[in-house]
Amino acid sequence: MFRVILSAFSCDPSKGSEPGLGWNWAIGLASRGFEVHCFTRNIGKTEIEKQITPENLYFHYITLPLGLERLYRFSTAGMYAYYILWQWFAWRKARILKRNLKIDIAHHVSWGSAQMGSFMHKLGVPFIFGPAGGGQEAPLAFKKYFKEHWAAEEKRAKVTRLMLRYNPACSPMFMKAQTVIVSNPDTFKMLDSFGVKNIKVSLDAALPDSFFPQHPIIKSPQKGKLNLLWTGRFLPRKGVLLLLDVMKELKEYKDIVLTVVGDGEMKESFLDKIKEYQLQDTVLWKGKVPFEEIKKYYRDYDVFFFTSLRDSCPPQCIEAMAYGMPVITLNLHGQGFIINDQTGIRCSADNPEIAIGELKAAILKLSQNPELVKQMSEAATEFALKQKWEEKINTIVEQYYPTV
Repeated sequence: MFRVILSAFSCDPSKGSEPGLGWNWAIGLASRGFEVHCFTRNIGKTEIEKQITPENLYFHYITLPLGLERLYRFSTAGMYAYYILWQWFAWRKARILKRNLKIDIAHHVSWGSAQMGSFMHKLGVPFIFGPAGGGQEAPLAFKKYFKEHWAAEEKRAKVTRLMLRYNPACSPMFMKAQTVIVSNPDTFKMLDSFGVKNIKVSLDAALPDSFFPQHPIIKSPQKGKLNLLWTGRFLPRKGVLLLLDVMKELKEYKDIVLTVVGDGEMKESFLDKIKEYQLQDTVLWKGKVPFEEIKKYYRDYDVFFFTSLRDSCPPQCIEAMAYGMPVITLNLHGQGFIINDQTGIRCSADNPEIAIGELKAAILKLSQNPELVKQMSEAATEFALKQKWEEKINTIVEQYYPTV
């Protein structure tokens, strides 16, 4: 049987984003008939063990010794140190496994950050890294939307470049990887500038069959009315305050309403700005909801409005398109790569003034053109149906794995 060592730092079937990605890779590779040995954190064990998993899927839970688990929540630097140490211990355990079993390939999928790397290349078997992002940087012109967090954003960009050069899990890995798969053009350019070879591009986000509605949902709102939706964590880089600057310009259009689902560190700034702009009638905040409940919002709203200022390959965009939602977004990073002119409208990210004007115009355009919304909804649905985990995993296996 073809054996795979899968490095999935985050793996949890009850969550979306990175943990969901790790889980879907594990279950997807096992579904192909491979014997999969997934190395992951102990934190996802409870949810994983609730699932009925194939007999050919094995989980190896890595916990750091000597109280080092506390590093993860100590600070950003502590989290990075924890991750590198975790990768080291995962490789050591995988090395022991390799002494007893013939391993055909090692594949790292999580975290999907190029600068964080992996030690699994040291196993001496064909090694694939990715899909991964990490090459995105928030535009300087939008620094005001980060408020006091901009210094941390600048620091992150500097740390990324340092990690690429000096992280022991990074530079040697790129030299030995059979294939490095990146999730967006920004990361391709970054790695190419560092001399990395064998770079391929593939979205890292996908959806399981179970996420899709039973029947396609095609949006066709009433002319002059538009129900917008934004979902995600209220991180500084997610642009939640940019949302409100756009909605301020649309305040007179009472039938254009934005519903925001999410929570996080920018919540107070977000709620304060709603009051300052007097947007209580046109911006509705629902807070954080369980991942399974998000489908209801995708089903009930017309257009997805996404304003992230730094994102690798935002899964929310594909989730929304699975429910027929056209996407209005910035032509930036992952979302600029995912969305095209048939599935939504991409607006300039040159500076806030231009962005606000173009985002406002895009919303008004769709509010006055139900037929265009319908056409984009059909195209979005068609695109999302091609982004299923089974197809994505099959494509990467067939293109980049050794002959099975």
